[in-house]
Amino acid sequence: MSSELLKYAPAAAAAVGLAALIIAYRDYRAYVALGSHGLPDNFWGWKKQLMMTLMARKDTTVAAPYDIEGVKENYGPNATTSYFNTALEQRPGSRPQIPGFVAPQRQVTATASAKMKEQMFSYLKELTSENSSTLQSELSVLEGPVPAVQLKKGLDLPKYLEVTRGEMIHVHPADGSTHLILSLEDSRSVIERGWGQRHRLSGRWLGWGYTLVYAPRNQDEFELWKNVTCAAARYCCAEISEIRAPAVRQ
Repeated sequence: MSSELLKYAPAAAAAVGLAALIIAYRDYRAYVALGSHGLPDNFWGWKKQLMMTLMARKDTTVAAPYDIEGVKENYGPNATTSYFNTALEQRPGSRPQIPGFVAPQRQVTATASAKMKEQMFSYLKELTSENSSTLQSELSVLEGPVPAVQLKKGLDLPKYLEVTRGEMIHVHPADGSTHLILSLEDSRSVIERGWGQRHRLSGRWLGWGYTLVYAPRNQDEFELWKNVTCAAARYCCAEISEIRAPAVRQ
């Protein structure tokens, strides 16, 4: 019996190896299909993000998987403060589909329209212009050649902005999702009410407040998105200056 098993072992190993290669190839193609981002959109970028899974978390939709008293001192004196103008309601429907890559983190369903993304980028320009002594708009240091809201050069970086080198908000052109840094309280609310989830490296290399907010699906959700982006800027700049929201267009 053992000799019979040994006879078929090479074929079985080959079949398993072929299946693994097919799975890996499909995963690679899905990675490349997400387009440009902070890592190379080629084999080497795919391999690097695979290595990053060793330190990545999977509980990205758990509202607060940490002891707040044990971590809040790392996020400044305003970590447990909410900066929303109005409390968030529950997001209707299910969460969009987010592939399990560590990077990039993107949604592939319920993506924003071209018109919506234009409004989003325009609003971030207005937010930066309204607070030009505190904020600047530069290319993202995290996601490659996309506009990002950053703390103005020359200002002292709070500890929780050191890893991102002062960057606090950027929108992903491909899908309209947004990465931003929120207070722990506001990040918890966003996740709990279904408007977003943490990055897989949040709580590892990135801070717990580094959050993905899903793309707005309509004008009401765009207004909520503006509330969230302003909250991010207000938290990140709370120890430096008050952040003013852009004037409401008539």
